[in-house]
Amino acid sequence: MNRWGIFLDVEGVSKIYPSDAGRFYNAFNELLSAVCLIGNLAYPEKPYRLFAHQVGGDGLIIVSEFAEGKPEVPISISVLLMQVLLVNNAVAKAGISEGDDFGDVVSCYPSLQSCPCAGDRIFRLGRGLLTIFPVMGTVLINAHRFAQEPRGCRLAVDKALLDTTPSGVIVTHSDSDLVIVDWVHTRTSIMEFLLAKTGLQLPSAEELETKLVSYIRSTGNLGKNDWGRNSLLMNGCPWTESI
Repeated sequence: MNRWGIFLDVEGVSKIYPSDAGRFYNAFNELLSAVCLIGNLAYPEKPYRLFAHQVGGDGLIIVSEFAEGKPEVPISISVLLMQVLLVNNAVAKAGISEGDDFGDVVSCYPSLQSCPCAGDRIFRLGRGLLTIFPVMGTVLINAHRFAQEPRGCRLAVDKALLDTTPSGVIVTHSDSDLVIVDWVHTRTSIMEFLLAKTGLQLPSAEELETKLVSYIRSTGNLGKNDWGRNSLLMNGCPWTESI
């Protein structure tokens, strides 16, 4: 049984964190708050529960409980979360795909049985600690792969998930493996449902576009290369070499 997964990775942390760690933590905190609101208020019960894990400090994997016949749900969640980050002065790249397994893998490491336990998935190393990331599976691997290319703060969706493009979803690029969804201007009925359930408020598409252009401009030379170009053009925003 395939389940969809969203892998979302905050961009530019290596540059943001050393100079302004508070900016990163504030943005990531708002991201986690939005995830909690969606899980608690929009999809709290079977068979629609969500399972989310922070990955590597600046990443997030969200996986469905069961197979989902329509891609509108993961696309809508991804768009909403990427907009939340932008409002809080951060951007992300994200990938959506599916896989047939995802779960707790601690039991796959029998060597840990000889290591004193210090808590849930935490083991003692003398007076130090070893913490094990608890989950793995093809859902995570596939979603992470689609989050990598092309460069930019863009949302890539595995083409295998899309028989048709859901209403309100704007596609700006397509090839044999993936489509790129414009997360700035996309607005779906599921997004309206999520906003109504959670009470989250987001700016208009025009305001989000202005924020993204301003963010890319603030990155200097980075915004003038393929990262900046993809970040804007793949989200329906204007780009020039002098941006």
